Amino acid sequence: MTKTGPGRGGFRMTRLAAFVIAPFVMAATLSPAAVAQAQEARVLKLAQQSDNPFAALVGKRGNRTREYGPARAVERYVLASDDRTFLFEERGASARVQFLCSPEDTRLDCVLDAAGPAPEIHQLSATRGPRGDVIYKTTEGETLLRIAAYGGATVFWPGEFQGVAASKSFGDDHPLTLVFEDYDAALRRAQGASAQISAIVGSPVFFDVSAGRRATGDNSAVLSDAVLTAAKGLAMVADDPTGARVIAERVRRVAFLPGAAPGVALNGAVLEILYVPNQDIGGRPSSAKVAHYLEETL
Repeated sequence: MTKTGPGRGGFRMTRLAAFVIAPFVMAATLSPAAVAQAQEARVLKLAQQSDNPFAALVGKRGNRTREYGPARAVERYVLASDDRTFLFEERGASARVQFLCSPEDTRLDCVLDAAGPAPEIHQLSATRGPRGDVIYKTTEGETLLRIAAYGGATVFWPGEFQGVAASKSFGDDHPLTLVFEDYDAALRRAQGASAQISAIVGSPVFFDVSAGRRATGDNSAVLSDAVLTAAKGLAMVADDPTGARVIAERVRRVAFLPGAAPGVALNGAVLEILYVPNQDIGGRPSSAKVAHYLEETL
């Protein structure tokens, strides 16, 4: 005999029946708009309970629960310790950050190109940290940024090991993508890189972009940016006296070659930088990747 009274088993069956039947009753009695709204609420609740790194920020930083999607508006941050500024652009579970140059900035990004500063755009991935914070790391695993649930930020400025607090500022900034550059711009930047890196390591290092003349299309933006990231990677290794000496002994030329995928290779005394034209920053190796390759290979 089946028990149907108010006992515990009957209560469980009643709840189960309500759970199964309720969606069908709702669909039959509510308007399509109401049904869609209810379904959206259920999805939002599931997102808050998921392992998505943005789940803890639901309702605090707006509609940012999706792992992938178009870029959000660029946000400008200013360091609490001084007036240094960086730009942040969220792209779902990934993001981009660019550390802007100040008037007296001596970073290679800021002095390499005679036409003006060209700070590197860093590609980051997001992971969820304690208390709902989101931690952004490079593809090499280096933490560059931590954004708290309330919107404040801690940034690890390039070349510094101590995190610095930063807060949002105001600005109408363009998306963090590479702008059009012609071949002459890439050549000018290569000449600057040759002079800078040769001076740093104490031996001639020639940046060769001649293969870029034959690359498809007129836009040399990725080639031009690859020159910057390669020069930065070499400079990072040469910051140590031993690294500078090894580079001077092993590298005579840095050749930029269009290919199917970005990469770094050492072929005799030639450091080969592979880049993919017209693929934005994903088409060239980052400065961190170049530096790590040199540290592991030289």
